[in-house]
Order: sequence, then C-alpha cells, then structure tokens
Amino acid sequence: MIDKEQYIHHIKDDALRHSMVKILDKVEGVLRNHDIKGTDFLNPYEITAVEEVLSNFENIAFKASGGYKGAERQVLVIFQDYLALESVKIPVAALELTGNIKFKTLNHRDYLGAILSLGVKREKVGDIIINENSCQIVLQEELKDFLKFHLNKVGNVSISIKEIGLEELKPLDVTYKELSGTVASLRLDSIVSLGFKVPRSEAQSLIAKERVYINWKPINKNFYEIHPSDVISVRGRGRIIVEGIQGETKSGRVHIKLKKPI
Repeated sequence: MIDKEQYIHHIKDDALRHSMVKILDKVEGVLRNHDIKGTDFLNPYEITAVEEVLSNFENIAFKASGGYKGAERQVLVIFQDYLALESVKIPVAALELTGNIKFKTLNHRDYLGAILSLGVKREKVGDIIINENSCQIVLQEELKDFLKFHLNKVGNVSISIKEIGLEELKPLDVTYKELSGTVASLRLDSIVSLGFKVPRSEAQSLIAKERVYINWKPINKNFYEIHPSDVISVRGRGRIIVEGIQGETKSGRVHIKLKKPI
C-alpha cells in the first residue's frame, strides 16, 4: 500500500487532495497489477501537480493528451515504464455537432450544459471547440456512444452528432479584446474589478466564494499579488490574461494591460 499522505502532505487545496488520492489509487493498481490507468480530464494546474507527485515513483511513466496539440483539459495515462510510450493509447474521442444554425450563436455554457443535463460529469468532458458551422467536443472514449444516442438538442436547437477522428479537430485561433486601466495595487481584487468590470466589493465576494482562479488554481485571498502572463478566471464569467504591467502614474496607481478572449 502506498502511504498517500507522504505524497500529498504539501497540498492544501482540498479538491486537489481528493483528486490526488484517487490518482494514487490508480498508481497502486499499475504497480501491483501492471495495469494501464487513465485519469479524468485535468486542467493545467492539476496536470502539473499530478506530474510532480508521479515523478517520485520509480518504474512509473505517464503521458497526457487532450486530443490535439495545445488542448487545455487533458487525460493523463499512468503505466509501467517498460512499455513503449507510443504503444500506450490515450482513451479520448471526439464528436462533432452540426445543424441548420450558426453555431457561434450558442456558447460554451450552452453545449456543456446540454451534456451535463444528461448526467455526464464535468470531468469526463475535455475541450469544447466552437466553429462557425459546428461544435467539436473531446470526451472520454467510453462516453462517445452514449452521447451519440442521447444528445440531440442544445437548448432548443436540434443537432446532428457524429464521431470524428482526433486529427479532424480544428482548434480556433483565439482573438482577444484589449483592456487597460489603472489600479491602486496588483492585488487580485483590484485586477478582477478592472478586468470583469465589477465593483471591488463584488470582486471580493467572488474571491471569498472561491469562484476565482489564477492559472487554474483556486485563490481565496483578496491580497494575492498578480504577475504578468497570469490567467485569471472567474467561474461563469470567463477569463482575462495579464499582458503587462506598465509602470505607475504620478499619484502612485499602476498602469496594467489585460486581454480577454472573445
């Protein structure tokens, strides 16, 4: 048996600790039975934390993929290191939704909501790529037939669905809206207030409710200091990226440049 606490004692995030315990259970299966075990979809913060823990094990190898290069959410597969890396398959599949609509009139929340309403757990779904005339969804391979049979509407819109090869995924070139302004300091509550155009009191409430993430890590401290290139997400409101910090005004406020995906 693995002494799990030995590997996760430094992790303070309760949700991450819970996930890591489940992953260490998979490591036990790999070591004991020479199994190949896959995780649920993980975000970049979780992937980094898991890989750090797994690197402490001898004879264990791992690889991750979200179906295409640059995928944000990825499945990580754990196996004995005597196996050739290229022989280990990542158990993900891709579906494409089409219909008589412009697909960009529906948003990420619409598609994800339609999937979750069928009882599918969020961690079973990877990236959702919305193009002009289709939506492509990466998901756990075991779920593809279930969704092909049951997912026939998004909102009130009827759709057709088919499986596609991972090589057919067409990630979009992201475009951004530039935002800029001045803040009293580089505290998280100040940046959330500026970037999401909410009063500072509301920004503080969102942070206290653990709805704010920096680089996919939940942060609940208003005074957390941000840095260039940080990705700040607010659950249900999207994300902003800190593009640059551009010095101070004469009154001591800080010029900051942000960008927001559109």
